[in-house]
Amino acid sequence: METITIPKVEYQVMLAELETLRRTDLYKRLLQFMQNIQGKKFTRADLGF
Repeated sequence: METITIPKVEYQVMLAELETLRRTDLYKRLLQFMQNIQGKKFTRADLGF
């Protein structure tokens, strides 16, 4: 395992961006999708590809 260090300001900006992303409808829809497919096996056609 490697350790990477970044400036504290850059880290705080990344946290703010993640928080913003988590509030989007796209992120919420992706979480719904992941929950819906857990434990099941699907084909590409089932998923709409």
